[in-house]
Order: sequence, then C-alpha cells, then structure tokens
Amino acid sequence: MTHTRRADHQGHTSKRGNSYRTVIKYKGVVITASRKTKEESRKLAKERLFTLEKQLASAIPSVNKTLGDYLIRWLDTQHKHYLAHTTFRRYRSIAVNQINPHIGHLDLSQVTSKEISALLLKMRELGQSPRSTQQTRAVLSVCLNAAVNDELIDSNPVRKVRIPQNRETLISPLSIDEVKRLLATYKGTYLSARLHIALICGMRQGEALGLKWSDIDFERGFIRVNQQIQKVEGKYIFTELKTSRSRRLVPLTEQTMNALRIHREVIGRQIFDRSSEWADADLVFPKPDGSPRSPKTDYDEWHKALKLCGVAERRLHDARHTAATLMYSQGVGIETISRALGHSSSAITSRLYVHSAEEPLKEAAIILQKIL
Repeated sequence: MTHTRRADHQGHTSKRGNSYRTVIKYKGVVITASRKTKEESRKLAKERLFTLEKQLASAIPSVNKTLGDYLIRWLDTQHKHYLAHTTFRRYRSIAVNQINPHIGHLDLSQVTSKEISALLLKMRELGQSPRSTQQTRAVLSVCLNAAVNDELIDSNPVRKVRIPQNRETLISPLSIDEVKRLLATYKGTYLSARLHIALICGMRQGEALGLKWSDIDFERGFIRVNQQIQKVEGKYIFTELKTSRSRRLVPLTEQTMNALRIHREVIGRQIFDRSSEWADADLVFPKPDGSPRSPKTDYDEWHKALKLCGVAERRLHDARHTAATLMYSQGVGIETISRALGHSSSAITSRLYVHSAEEPLKEAAIILQKIL
C-alpha cells in the first residue's frame, strides 16, 4: 500500500485494491473518500472538508457522531433485521446498560482499543460474566465496522482488543434413571409428550412451543423443525430459526410417538370442550384455549415435575443436554447428535453437551484395561 502525504488538513491518499482512499483528520473528525483515481478521491475529500468547516462555522453539529447515538441508531434501524428478537433485545440491553454509560459519550473518532479494553475490564470487575464481555466486544465490532463502511472512521479499533475468554459452564444432565422416573410418572398426562420432546428429542423451548401437528410425520417417525415461537412486543409470533442447520428432521422413538398420539387425543378433547373459543393455531403444546403457551408456564411445569419426582432442580435447557448425553452414552456419533440438536457445527456439540458423558469414558477405560 502506498501513501501520498499532503499538507496539514489535506490528509493522505492510499491505494486500496482498484481504488484510492483519502483520509483527512480535522478537529477530531475523520473524513474519508474513496474513488477510482487519486485526483477524484482528493477532490471528494476536500468537498467534505469544506462542508464540515461550514457546519462548524454555523454551529451545526459535526458530521461525526457519538458512539452512543450511532450505536443505538444502528441497532434500531439496521442490525435488528438480521437478528432473532431475543438476540436483538440482549444486544440493545448491552448497549444501554454496559457500553453507553461508560464510553457512549465519546465521538466515534475517539473510541480506541484502549477505551474498549478498559470497558471490558470494568465489566469483569463489576461481576459481569465472560459471555457478557464477549457479546459486548462482538456488538462493538460489528457496529464499528458499519461506521467504517459509512466512512465515519478510518479503521475498527475492536480488532486490537483480545476476545475475553469464557469459563466453561458445568452442565449437569439427568441420569437415565431420573429420565425413566419422569416419563413413567407422567405417562398418559398432558406433560408426558412435552417431557419426551425435551428429554428425548432435545428440542429448544421455542421450537417445542412453536411445534405444530402438521410438523409431525407419524408414518415416517419424524418431526420437521423449521420454526420457533417468540414473544415480540407483547405478541407471540413464529420466527425463523437461528441457523440453516437448526432446520432439521428429528427422529422419534416409538415411545415418543405413543406419547404424542395420546397427547393428540387430550388436545382433541380440549377442542371439543371449548370449540366456540378455541384459537386454532395447530399447536402441539397450546394453552387451554389453543393459543400459544407462555414460556414461563412451560418452565414452571418443568420444575414442578422435577420436584414431584424427587429430581434435583435443573434448568429446562438441561433437558436438551440430557438428550445429547443419552445419545452419546449409547454410542451415537458426535456429528449425528449435532444434526439432531440443530447445532451449527459438531464442535459446539462436543464442547457444550457431551463433555460430562460418563459411559464412553468407562468403555474407553475397559478397552485400555484389556490392552494392558
């Protein structure tokens, strides 16, 4: 890359691929302009500098933005369209509660890698999890890339900030005896099929609550997972799944299919009893009136079931972990488990879900014992 230095307030011009970029720094503002030739690039940059000088002279706010203003506007008008609603809410919460109180007042040109590293360190000192600091860095990285593309800054300072390391979260799956106890206790009840979907199929809560009868192929013994349900601005809507691999076929055991058949009869009786007020959304796990079931209600029912069966308290997400470890303990391969769970890669499956499976480790010890 070649640079042509200019006089003060003239900046410098560099070749970028098949074009030239001129960068001028003026009173803390970075002005950039890209064109096919040096002359065109410099001319455009000077025009932008002239506009800036007029704005400053007229007391019009600078073309530069504070990080806080730009971040919120970028999230609300651009980035939200590429995210699941829950992810968008999480990122916006990070912006409002973590980023803006500490460095949101800085002009974009004043945001440096040192400022960002200090923010992440402050978050750790205040007890924020490594996951939160990772997400904070990620949000800033994508946002400041957008600022580079908008030609508000010359480069992204996040590139020089190390990714915070995450502490491994120990997840405790249910044992096979605990799974059998739960399924036997609730056999024939409304909760039976829901437990099968969680513990045997390993479906996420949003996927389960968004499951429709039309998604279940009883002839072939599969569930087509192609959507989830989320609460957006007070309303339940069906949304896309996070990745292409999340759209998948989940095989059903004969016991799970029987539980679903019994469950369909239960729902059929509810429809008959409340036909005049039934909200027919074809949901497998609806409220008593057919409308989408609240995730909180679903979560509470899970904890009641654990308590009744004398099983130690677990997160509902641990049911998904249980399905993975049960498959792994019976010799199912990592790639197959990854596909069944809808992970974006088998590495995620290996790292997050099967690290605590004991049976394969015992079998490995037996094999070594025979060799020795």
